[in-house]
Amino acid sequence: MELCDTDQQLLEWSMREVFGQSQQYEERGRNAIAKAEEQPASGLTPTSNTSDANPPPQPASMHPELQHPTYPYLIAHLMRSFRDKYRDPHLALSIFDYARHLSIPSYVFGCTTPAYNELIETRWSCFRDLRGVHDALEEMRVNGVEPDGRTKKLVEKLRREVGARTIWEEESVFGSGEVVGMLSKIEQLTIKEPRRKQGKRPGKKLPALDAWKGDALKEDVEDGYEFGQWSSAKSQPKRWKQDSSRTAVTGLDDLLDAKMLGEDQLEFK
Repeated sequence: MELCDTDQQLLEWSMREVFGQSQQYEERGRNAIAKAEEQPASGLTPTSNTSDANPPPQPASMHPELQHPTYPYLIAHLMRSFRDKYRDPHLALSIFDYARHLSIPSYVFGCTTPAYNELIETRWSCFRDLRGVHDALEEMRVNGVEPDGRTKKLVEKLRREVGARTIWEEESVFGSGEVVGMLSKIEQLTIKEPRRKQGKRPGKKLPALDAWKGDALKEDVEDGYEFGQWSSAKSQPKRWKQDSSRTAVTGLDDLLDAKMLGEDQLEFK
């Protein structure tokens, strides 16, 4: 990849060596599945005994790989090269889109966390597409692709830059309130969902380092407070009213107790 002098040479090399190899792996896997489906039918002959009809299972090492292990890292490196080295972010997005629609194995094994990180960085750093970042993170959540440390760093950088900017792409369409709400959803999508593990004894488990974000981002509907109405009587929660009434009753009781203690000093004429 480093020997390519232009983006055209790199694109031709990727179509031949990366995506062409992906199609070869897929074809090899389909042929292996077809042979495995034909093998039980051909093995059942009238003269065959039980041991011949049920051959021993093949080891896992003989099963063909659906994609090469370096395939997702090559896609991510191609996207980064087209974006940073050749200053062509549109081609970087096209590489991800081509890998996604090439085949199902290409989408499953190729579009993983490294490729999604490059997609998020390209959409934000080059286009300021906040909606595109949200859609990419939501697609990761739906497909079961977990975010890593780089994903969280990209979201933190995005949040700082959104706070420093006054005008962005979605402001003219959605308004500032929608942008803040979308940013909150992006924060929630970067939090890893807890996995339920079976077969383990229940024990005390330490919370994740970013677990506080989930509680902080949840809206507390029962608190009764509204923006700009802290001092009004309607916006005060019922719990506060009950506590204030209890405080008033307690103060009245203390006053009566003080009078009861000092009544022996009164003089009547």
